[in-house]
Amino acid sequence: MSLSIPYLVSGGIITNYSCSSRCRHCLYGCSPQRDRTYIHADTINTVCAVLLKNGCTSVHVGGGEPFLQIEKLLEAIDIITSHGIDIEYIETNASWYNNNKKHILRNLTEHGVHTLLISISPFHNEFVPFSKTKELIATCNDSGIHVFPWVMDFYKDLSVFDSSCTHSLEEYESYFGKGYVASIPGRYWIHYGGRALKLFKGYYRTKPLEEILASPPCREITNTSHFHFDVYGNYIPGLCSGLAIQADDIGKEIDSITYPFITTLYSEGVAGLYRLAQQEGFVAASSYLNKCDLCLHIRTFFVTQKKMNTPELQPVEFYYNT
Repeated sequence: MSLSIPYLVSGGIITNYSCSSRCRHCLYGCSPQRDRTYIHADTINTVCAVLLKNGCTSVHVGGGEPFLQIEKLLEAIDIITSHGIDIEYIETNASWYNNNKKHILRNLTEHGVHTLLISISPFHNEFVPFSKTKELIATCNDSGIHVFPWVMDFYKDLSVFDSSCTHSLEEYESYFGKGYVASIPGRYWIHYGGRALKLFKGYYRTKPLEEILASPPCREITNTSHFHFDVYGNYIPGLCSGLAIQADDIGKEIDSITYPFITTLYSEGVAGLYRLAQQEGFVAASSYLNKCDLCLHIRTFFVTQKKMNTPELQPVEFYYNT
């Protein structure tokens, strides 16, 4: 069955995978240990051309933590907007902010950015004192920058603790009661991929391998309602972090020779990927949280055990950081 990525509805550009935090739910495996590569001007131009060709005229900008290299962030903003593409918001965990950085917010407005998505959650509070988050929100309000709090529902929870320092998930469990972490996905959307799989596997019931293998083909690969292009110019299909389609291949039929794993997932599902892995000596666990859990286990096997480095299993660093 042929695969192509349809009209691009709504998405973002990942400027870097380096981050001041190593959140336990991070879909993309970002951390301070990741490569500090920041998206290059040529890559942005390529991505913007693909966006416009496929019907998308606005994006959000995220990371990693985009503000770790502010001059490169401002350069990226200018290139994106020079193509006539609007920036809906920039994501940040507020770790970089202090009272000496107020001028950065002025720079943003001068470069046409008027909204920040500011992360508010127990996951981020493990690395970022809540005082920084509150200070950035207050300064944005004073500077006329709109705040998109992600998510405000946790503001009261974080306010229980000393805001001048960080607090572990274990502290939240101790204060709010057993099951607090398990309840978080019921309060805001979390995609069960990346590190979230390892975290929530410790809280939720897993399913037998046989049940996982009966899953239908992975047609969500073609979902473009919340897509991303990354720092290297890779399109990430269906929020499947660690899978990549080169930007120039968007809008075309996806070649099964270049992308055997992606096309197999689309036509046969994780059972097809499992069949390919078995041929290479892969040994599955007896149960998994979901099909994405098995898929990630298989892909990690190919990259870390079989040392496979192909266009579709990118970035390789992801598989060593989840």
